[in-house]
Amino acid sequence: MNNDLKFFNKIFMIDYKISEFFYRKLRDRLNIVYIIDTISYLINLSFIFYIIFFINFNYIFLFIASTAITYFLKIIVNRKRPYYYFDKRFAILVYENHSFPSEHTIIATLSFIITRNILVLITPILRIITLKHWLSDALFSIILSIIFYIFFLFYYI
Repeated sequence: MNNDLKFFNKIFMIDYKISEFFYRKLRDRLNIVYIIDTISYLINLSFIFYIIFFINFNYIFLFIASTAITYFLKIIVNRKRPYYYFDKRFAILVYENHSFPSEHTIIATLSFIITRNILVLITPILRIITLKHWLSDALFSIILSIIFYIFFLFYYI
């Protein structure tokens, strides 16, 4: 096995082990999973509204473009979410094969870059805990959101 394949296998094994850990902790507590999901949605929405209405309305274009690109990438990659491998009862408000990249993480990271409020960074963690995303989804999405922000600054402001 070549070195690149070994590296990716290790990454995916770490992804699996982390998701398995949270599954074992929450498999009998689905009501907590649903509450955590709701909190992650509310955090993202509140920061989007705050940024658009109180900081700079032009950021709406950044959020729209990043969301559109994220959905396009989700369709291309078509990666199954962690709960698919553990328990489909964790599926609430999500599509099964659209794990990569994490739109919530992209929005949260962009919101953090704009506001510098660390509270918004809880969203990617909550998405991993509730088996909506793999750790690698969130890490790649952080990098992708930084790229989105740099392009936005370069072309728009």
